[in-house]
Amino acid sequence: MVGGSRPQALPQSRRRVTSAGGVVLRERPGGKGLEVLLIAIKDGRVWSLPKGQVEPGERYPQTAVREVREETGIEARVLAPLGSIRYHFTVKDDGVQTTVTKEVHHFLMGYVGGTPRPQKEEVDGVAWFPVREALKRLSHQNERNAVLKALACWDTQAPMSAQP
Repeated sequence: MVGGSRPQALPQSRRRVTSAGGVVLRERPGGKGLEVLLIAIKDGRVWSLPKGQVEPGERYPQTAVREVREETGIEARVLAPLGSIRYHFTVKDDGVQTTVTKEVHHFLMGYVGGTPRPQKEEVDGVAWFPVREALKRLSHQNERNAVLKALACWDTQAPMSAQP
């Protein structure tokens, strides 16, 4: 190359992250359909399903229950597995470009109790939304697909809901 040098490529790395979370549903007050619990992240710009990393020794359903409680203040119980999704993204940290492969295990969960309260360190807001509005607000198609799977599953087995 004449008169200059090529920009240096960042060092590369890879890592895997495994998470679990829930599509938490409850009957709307007055019995007028269902509501979905969502969290707001990234200064409230992104609406998402509650989820988080699996801790050592934890099973995926345990992670989903814990993360829903920690991020939202809501107690919920696992009703059925919804499958998992896998996606990739890149982050730059300390001059290293890392490709992250993230696998998220989703579960249909029924509301047991509690009042929405965001986890200050990670979540900007928590709210219940009617299904149609939740589907519009969710920022990622893979999470909209998880909600649609949860609704189909709810219709076939969950009207007994989350009663202990």
